[in-house]
Amino acid sequence: MFKKIFTLIFTLSILNGCQKEQKNLYKITKLQDGFPEILTPFKKDLPFKILTHSILKSTNDSIDIYFGGLKQGNRSGHWIAIAVNDHIKEFSSVSFNENPENEKENDIDIKFNNSTNRVSLRIKEVDTIANKITYSWMNQSNLTDSLTVQKIDRPLINGKTFPEIELTNMDGEKLNLDKFKEQTIVINWWAVWCAPCREEIPGLNKLVDKYSDKNVKFISITNDDVDKVSEFLENHEFKYDITFVSDNSENIFGNSYPKNIVINKDNTITFYEEGGDALKWQKIDKHLTELKL
Repeated sequence: MFKKIFTLIFTLSILNGCQKEQKNLYKITKLQDGFPEILTPFKKDLPFKILTHSILKSTNDSIDIYFGGLKQGNRSGHWIAIAVNDHIKEFSSVSFNENPENEKENDIDIKFNNSTNRVSLRIKEVDTIANKITYSWMNQSNLTDSLTVQKIDRPLINGKTFPEIELTNMDGEKLNLDKFKEQTIVINWWAVWCAPCREEIPGLNKLVDKYSDKNVKFISITNDDVDKVSEFLENHEFKYDITFVSDNSENIFGNSYPKNIVINKDNTITFYEEGGDALKWQKIDKHLTELKL
């Protein structure tokens, strides 16, 4: 009996010892006042003022995660960015759950490389008085000691077959992309309210003009309603064929805009890029030239 009690006490002491020695995976980083130099190229286009910044500690030599505070009018908030080899890949504002007991709502996913990769972290606390942040890296749903780059299986990446989707035109008639299977198809996923989408449209119109005598079909796809698009087109020319995606198919494109896609005659994606600007058409043009249409 005494031997059993001794064994139990010994086992519990070992377990308690392990719990005490369990590694704390949270890190604390101070936030510095001012604008980070790496964001200088974006400074004039930002809709808010950056107040603070910091680089979150990781063990990855090529990837840096930047975090800081911002102010837009009377509202304060935070921003986060990812840089690969000192080049910003993604940048966005972030919001936090006001209930500190529910930490999971402060989990942040940063997608980059056309959303084929993801870095995740959990923000436990942002102390605005001491100007510091408490955070941990994540892999799936687990806290980890170092930054982990996760792969994302995406339906829209180079080399994949473009999935079947349900489309309608401005008149509500169904449109099947199989109708253009003997052509190269250039797709623009856009929204009326999306500023980068509007910015790239004049350049996209140049593509339509340049390849008017080639076997190329230019199709825009949106999940906006017809009335909004019609109102937009009254004051803005968009030479792509205007189409609308069904509720069943819009999840293929996701909730970020714009996206530009090129599909060859074998229905294979040969070009895929997220984000837009006034010069995006030049990248698409270069790719179409390489296809030797």
